[in-house]
Amino acid sequence: MNYFYLKLMNEVTDREGVLLVVFAGRRSQPMSAMPGVPSSTLFDPDHGGAFAAAPILRFALLLGVAITLSTGTLLANASDAPRAEREAAVAEARAGNTTGGLNALQSLVQEHPNDSRLLADTVIVAGWAGDDAYVLELYARPKTPKDDANVAEAAAHSARNLHEYSRALNLYRRAESLAPELWQARLGQAMVLIDLGEYSPASSLMRPLFRDHGKEKDVELGQAYLCERQSNFACALSMYEARLDQVPKNYEIQCQLAQSLSRAGGETYALDLCDRPVSLETRVLNAGAAAENLRWTEVYRSPWTQRKDEASQALALLDGVIAASSAKDTTWKRAQYDRILALFELGRMRDLTRSYERLSRLGIALPPYALRAVAGAYLGLRQPRHAERIYGALVQHSPDDGEAWSGLAYAQFENENIHAAFLTIDQAYADSPVWIGARNLKVPQNNSLHTDLGLQAAEMRGYAGLLEEEQRRLTAMSALAPANIELRRALAMNYLDRGWKLRAIEEERIADSYAEKDERPSLEQVEILDGAGDRDDADRLIAPLLQREGNTLAVDRFLRDRAIERGWQLDGVGAYEWSSGRFIGSTDQHSEAHLYTPLADNRWRLYAHELSDSGNFAAGFASRTRAGLGVTYNYDRQMAWGEIAGDTGTTGTVAAGDVGAQFSLGDHWSFRAQGDSDSISDVQLIAVLGKVRARSVDLDLGWRASELLSANVGLQRVLFSDGNQRAAISGALDGRVWTTPRLQFNLRAEEWASANSRDENRVYFNPKHDFSLGPRGTLNWLTWRHYDSSFHQEVSLYSAPYWQENYGIGSAISASYGAHWTLRKRLGFVGEAVWNSQPYDGSNEPYTAVNFGLTWGSQ
Repeated sequence: MNYFYLKLMNEVTDREGVLLVVFAGRRSQPMSAMPGVPSSTLFDPDHGGAFAAAPILRFALLLGVAITLSTGTLLANASDAPRAEREAAVAEARAGNTTGGLNALQSLVQEHPNDSRLLADTVIVAGWAGDDAYVLELYARPKTPKDDANVAEAAAHSARNLHEYSRALNLYRRAESLAPELWQARLGQAMVLIDLGEYSPASSLMRPLFRDHGKEKDVELGQAYLCERQSNFACALSMYEARLDQVPKNYEIQCQLAQSLSRAGGETYALDLCDRPVSLETRVLNAGAAAENLRWTEVYRSPWTQRKDEASQALALLDGVIAASSAKDTTWKRAQYDRILALFELGRMRDLTRSYERLSRLGIALPPYALRAVAGAYLGLRQPRHAERIYGALVQHSPDDGEAWSGLAYAQFENENIHAAFLTIDQAYADSPVWIGARNLKVPQNNSLHTDLGLQAAEMRGYAGLLEEEQRRLTAMSALAPANIELRRALAMNYLDRGWKLRAIEEERIADSYAEKDERPSLEQVEILDGAGDRDDADRLIAPLLQREGNTLAVDRFLRDRAIERGWQLDGVGAYEWSSGRFIGSTDQHSEAHLYTPLADNRWRLYAHELSDSGNFAAGFASRTRAGLGVTYNYDRQMAWGEIAGDTGTTGTVAAGDVGAQFSLGDHWSFRAQGDSDSISDVQLIAVLGKVRARSVDLDLGWRASELLSANVGLQRVLFSDGNQRAAISGALDGRVWTTPRLQFNLRAEEWASANSRDENRVYFNPKHDFSLGPRGTLNWLTWRHYDSSFHQEVSLYSAPYWQENYGIGSAISASYGAHWTLRKRLGFVGEAVWNSQPYDGSNEPYTAVNFGLTWGSQ
């Protein structure tokens, strides 16, 4: 949480008589709790943080500002506002009443909006009062002087507090260029880089600052802040202890030391250091300290239970501040803003949005850093329209805020504005600098935000089904940053989606080799292993994953989907056909269903199988059924099954058995074998009238390059009970020729050839020899989608010459329309209408069919 409370307290005099202002500032850092949802953190410089976020309060700078404000040398032009009123307001603010001073200056600004000196004074006092949005609004005015280093630095400080990091860096650099001796501006740049997690360039800036100004409070605390963020708690402790040597009874520094001690294992002593009676000011400071601790534990990936406890503690402290404060005053508002962030960290998204809506009804506008959390909460609650509106306002307010653009792209995508989302994220990626540079930084550093935006742009292609484009982008980025774990794991997920499970596991192992040895697993690791079929290894990572992440929205969603996939499953299909032909009944009904038990030992399922066919033919009515029980084995990309059934038909009930296996031979090849002692699927229903049954063996060799190209060839042997023996060979080549996020078009070449030992004089259709080869085109249209719910429509056309020995060449034609409705995750319905015309012994017999189906619990 970014907890900041700017409270200018009464002036006090230190041992040497130097004017000292006790000041609580803030800092921030980016954090993504779900894809594209940044949250912010508070930095309280003297109370639980590590850097005085307002370097203008250092004695030398404060004295300089006081002189310029009081003597009139800040600007060359004369003041339009009454000088006495302006100086009295500034003096009031310097005396500790920043709210009163700012209110007076605001009234003067309304009366004299073009007074440059008044605007400059108000920018600085508004910064003291913590009204950062007002600071930046004033700074943007044309009449506000842009050539004053103190004004630029005040604006930079406010931009940092509002987490507008690019803007803050630019303003700090401008302040330094206007006053190169202003080391506070260089320190501000370093702190922004630390907020961004860019520790290497921040360290390069801190080294000369610590060497030349190491006794300065801000530099000491800034160095401690850097040490904390790099988990170098010994370094942080030494900084705080050095500061306490100079100011022995400083309660805020004691609490900062306590936080480091707590992380180093000294919890008891830490509690002693911060054990004080609770005043409102102390409540404010403790809330900031608790919030800062919460943020740091997120950075260091401490256990979720610890983070949850600290988030709850921060929320309780903030509630105490709100209860003890006057409604709508500055402290009350800031506690409300930071309470929103505490709720976000705890995953209480509905409470968060209710709090936001309540504040909105009161006419209270939230600062950008809190609005990001609100937008993220709406995304988590699957209300992307609200999120898109808020992110849109954020990017208008801060056009250089890459994280706001990232959130906007996700909101647009989840609102099904796919094209707009692509444009947004691509533009944000192109506009973000590849490198971060700073004064005194000899070697520019890689900008992690640029990498994050590029990763998001790639992954969004994958979410839209453009897997080849996603892979191309991820491969190019990984070549430039081979040790980037996030890129490696994203590439592994892409391989998994494209069907390359072994390649996905290998890529995950490479990513894991770059991780810290004691690092807890990520959700992506678990998803990759689980999706690749290594369920045992995936399950072993669940407990440490929960310790790291807790029950976040993403983890909860994964565990819920995992429970559905491993639970009960059901699939069922039905068909109604009618025709006027000889071999196809004038009416025909078909139904088939499987009910699977939950997965046992990550491998085994029992299932029940039902099949029923019936139809009316010129020769009479025919029917048959199958009722069976079976078991399946499915693990590590290999599958096998066996079933014992009872088949009932005209000849009575007979025992039947069905066994089979499918082997994955690497990422591209598979082999399938199946045998059935009473093959219902290979014998036409009309054969029941002749009391004909059959045994069958099917072999199939498949090759799959990716989701875009695949092929298979099959061999079949059928032994009929009337002495006929059939051998058949079939094959298909399937290729995607057009892919967009909503439309896909596939072309498929289908081949069939068979030979029968007996002639055509059978009750069932039995060509001596036949052959067919032709194309099938299928257009799939994603008509509507909202998260796990979707509606697809599919049109398929097939036309091919069909040759039958003794009957010559005819024409086989088929057309179908299908609709697929997914109600929610792994629950869907399908409906299809088919018209088909197939030559039978030289005469085409058209038929029409209506098919329908249900899937529950399976993909």
